[in-house]
Amino acid sequence: MACVLGPCPRWHQSGVAKRRACRIQGFTLVELVMVIALAGLVAVMISTVMSRPMQGFVDQSRRATLVDLASTALNRMARDIRLAVPNSVRIGGNGELELLRAPVGGRYRANLLNGVPQDPPRCTASPCIIPFAGPLPLNELILPASLWMVIYNVGGGGPGNNVWPPSDAVSSVISPRVSVSLAGSTLQLSGAAVAGFRFRYASPQHRFYLADSVVGYRCMNGQIRRGEFSTLENTYNYDNAAVVVDRVNCGTSSLTYAAGTNTRSGLVTLRLTLTDSGETITLLQQVHVDNAP
Repeated sequence: MACVLGPCPRWHQSGVAKRRACRIQGFTLVELVMVIALAGLVAVMISTVMSRPMQGFVDQSRRATLVDLASTALNRMARDIRLAVPNSVRIGGNGELELLRAPVGGRYRANLLNGVPQDPPRCTASPCIIPFAGPLPLNELILPASLWMVIYNVGGGGPGNNVWPPSDAVSSVISPRVSVSLAGSTLQLSGAAVAGFRFRYASPQHRFYLADSVVGYRCMNGQIRRGEFSTLENTYNYDNAAVVVDRVNCGTSSLTYAAGTNTRSGLVTLRLTLTDSGETITLLQQVHVDNAP
């Protein structure tokens, strides 16, 4: 930057040395241009060196967010699957995963009809009294007003052999939806539909399950949606179902189920692919399903 001086005194104006002492000091235009060019070059070099690590940090943060979203969704689905009634997991026509959720179960005892033990239990009137062995585990859950009681759901074909339709209102592995209450060591099933009902099969281990709802997961419109339903149907509408996770690639995500055999349990395979701003992650989780009724 130039330093501007006033006129030289007279005694400075004689002689070259004296005139040089009065000369204005500063940068030339060429020097300024060189400084600007060098500063720009340094800035470009710094931005080039720093941009890649910064972009890597942003990409890593985005991938971590996607992984967290996918793992949370998979854990939510796995919790529901582990509460499924044996042989009630199914895959629908649109790739949806559906199951009958039973948060409470126990072991029943034969009820009496005219003093004769009935195994499987038979209901002649409402309420239907079914004794059970030991305290009923409530698993910290508050049961709804109406439930299904399931005994020995073998998952077979034909009306009444499975919790899914076609049903049999007279004899089935699953009761009509009824009100269930506890009275000492007995269960009381109340409802008009229970009168005259009998469970189809006796359980060798005397197991029963109290199911509160059908839970389903479906990938649609880039989202995994979770629905809860209070009726047993062949298909369900997921348009108003709650969103579990978005940014899902439904084309590469899948929910599959392999039914078990007498030597191994069933297996649900959950594959989720999430995409955001060019970043894609895929998580896979498998959940074993105990289908021993």
